[in-house]
Amino acid sequence: MLFGGRVAATRMGAVLQGSASVLMVLKIAGGLYLLWLAYGSARSARRPAKAATPALGGRWFWRGLLLNLSNPKAVVAWMAALAVGLGGDDGAAQVIVATLLCSAIGFANYAAHAALFSRKAAMAFYTRARRWIEGTVAVLFAGAGFGLIRSALSR
Repeated sequence: MLFGGRVAATRMGAVLQGSASVLMVLKIAGGLYLLWLAYGSARSARRPAKAATPALGGRWFWRGLLLNLSNPKAVVAWMAALAVGLGGDDGAAQVIVATLLCSAIGFANYAAHAALFSRKAAMAFYTRARRWIEGTVAVLFAGAGFGLIRSALSR
């Protein structure tokens, strides 16, 4: 998160907006990545379900929390939030405070999700609805991917 705050503070967003070709390449790469995620979700939806059993000692909670905290897409989202919230005249102290605040909010959010979805009832629901969930996610990823690529090529 601190790195993300530093990148946002250096106005990486302004650089990307100033260079249409770099932005187009990033949009196409992002769209292709979303299509890859759609493909993976569609393949997962077609596989038979495996029942997950809650582990002793909250192991699923820690696995879920670590998974969320290591998600690079979350860092990019927080960088975007910081870029919108910080102004050009903000000093280092404001950047540090905003970055730490975003980090704390993100950690609390991820911990809450890990706690909720590591529960036996949530795992059982997901096992029953997994194919529908994965199929829906595949359609959403594909739509977003094609939309991003279309927006990149429409310039």
